[in-house]
Amino acid sequence: MSRRIVVIGGTGLFGGAAVELLRAEGMAPLVAARSAARDGGSPSNLRLDADAPAALRAALLPGDIVLDAAGPFQERSAALVETALEVGCDVVDLSDSLEHFLKIDALRGRIDAKGVRVLTSCSSVTTLLAALVRASGAKEPARVSVYLSPASKVTTTAGTGGSLRHSLGQPIRILRGGKMVPARGWRESRPFLMPQPIGRARGYLMESVHAATLPRIFPTLRDADFWVDSRVPGVNSLFRLLALAPALAARVSRGMRRSTWVARTLGSVAGGMLVEIEEASGTVTQARVFAPRRSYLAAVAPAVLAVRAIASGRFSERGLVPHDRQVDRDEMFGYLRRLGIECAFGVSTEPQGMQYDPRLKKEDP
Repeated sequence: MSRRIVVIGGTGLFGGAAVELLRAEGMAPLVAARSAARDGGSPSNLRLDADAPAALRAALLPGDIVLDAAGPFQERSAALVETALEVGCDVVDLSDSLEHFLKIDALRGRIDAKGVRVLTSCSSVTTLLAALVRASGAKEPARVSVYLSPASKVTTTAGTGGSLRHSLGQPIRILRGGKMVPARGWRESRPFLMPQPIGRARGYLMESVHAATLPRIFPTLRDADFWVDSRVPGVNSLFRLLALAPALAARVSRGMRRSTWVARTLGSVAGGMLVEIEEASGTVTQARVFAPRRSYLAAVAPAVLAVRAIASGRFSERGLVPHDRQVDRDEMFGYLRRLGIECAFGVSTEPQGMQYDPRLKKEDP
């Protein structure tokens, strides 16, 4: 593994987690960030802004593998990928943003022609999600609904707050009837049930990248939505009220940008993702990813595995890589298990309203 690995945003929570996992795999990534370490991340080796083309051109070298963890991606440009095309770097990012995916997708022709590797949204949504849909056995998925219960005591950061700011009462897009249609973030909700200690919870509608990425993998998909629970007592109700007044929500969320103490004090340690996969026949498969602690590693595991495969010369794909070909499915499930993160599946003949089925069986890759 002689190629240089650069983790941009490596001083933050998710970037720091990626650095930790890469080092555990025997790699020696360089940590790049705009500022010193925060949220428990690693100290930076390089001061680097992912949206500053001149600085990127000065810092990156041909052949570099860049793991981009510099969120919030809703506020990012495509400068890093455009610079990687000039320099000749591979890029793997953790983006959860639909808008950011569309910006990268617009560069598809140049990416494919250049022959570098770009793995965008190589995270729990969409890469892990695509693997879960494949593993479910659904032949013609018509609907994929995702519910996220974050480990908010740990994962509440400026980056995750940025994702929320761009959905709270704001215009969002979801997949309905095979088309992207407008909605308002956090104004709709649904109940769901997870294992203890999470138990009963309620998810609120937010925008997600999988509304655009999954239909390219599964052409039968007609509906895709994403529901999130803050996992902080009282905050769901507050956000629901703020979503009715977007202008006020924008001011409040900006004021809360650096105030994470409430979530860090009262938030959940356990976390996970529950997925409902419905076929046209009405058969519904539930897939669950859950961990009592450090569940957020599921968000960085696909990117770590992809970087490892590229660095070791085992990754044959080039261009803008489809999400179902970014990581080997069985390798990913086995890796998550070693990290203490459980993947399980169960089947029902009718939609379950995202209830947790205790009969779900663990995936055995």
